[in-house]
Amino acid sequence: MADLAGAYAEARRRLQGLLAGLDPAALATPVPACPAWTVLDALAHLAGVAADVVNGAYFYGAADAWGDARLAAARDQWTASQVRSRHNRTAQAQLTEWAAAAAVLEPMLAGANPPPPGAPAWLLSAPVADLAVHLHDVRGALHLPGDRDAPASALGLRIYASWLGQRLQQSGRPALRLRTPEHEWLAGSGPPAAELTADAFELFRALSGRRSLDQVRALAWNGDPEPYLDLLAPYPMPPAPLIE
Repeated sequence: MADLAGAYAEARRRLQGLLAGLDPAALATPVPACPAWTVLDALAHLAGVAADVVNGAYFYGAADAWGDARLAAARDQWTASQVRSRHNRTAQAQLTEWAAAAAVLEPMLAGANPPPPGAPAWLLSAPVADLAVHLHDVRGALHLPGDRDAPASALGLRIYASWLGQRLQQSGRPALRLRTPEHEWLAGSGPPAAELTADAFELFRALSGRRSLDQVRALAWNGDPEPYLDLLAPYPMPPAPLIE
């Protein structure tokens, strides 16, 4: 089993160390990958996800929101409430809250403690993938690229590749072979109708909705990309290119 707890804890420490040293102006930096948020808002979301998970306040329809506009709007309201409810809290207060929630969440991710009764199937993988995505969102906003070697980044790619496979199957689309220099995955079932090759970081950012349609089309495709473009990411693609 993948070390979900270790990857989450390690990425959390990396991001907390980065955020703890920022001044108010840096914390107010807009995050291009999340246009409505600042760096401090991204922290509020991460603290909110951890707190919601351990308190059983998660949004059950999150994994299905890609195909349902009503669920997508409700998911966006859920994440917006995490940010809104922490609007007047300092970064240090939010870091403290996140660490306290993580002390409960990480043993769940490790399998040492059970998740709350009735928890959705995605509970143990989604926090790791979400943290990996926002780790790079924040670094991109601050023009401080790094942490591509973080275990959470590799796990995030695997989780998003698996999620893509689920979307392709549910939509009746042909499978897609995903390749990096180190690994390959078959997303979906049956013979693949196309292949997509990229380095691990670019593939992760594309599958997590952090690349524009033009950027995705410009990747190395073997076969027709068109049947996959609307499902490649579970969130809307940005209208303009993102670099990090």
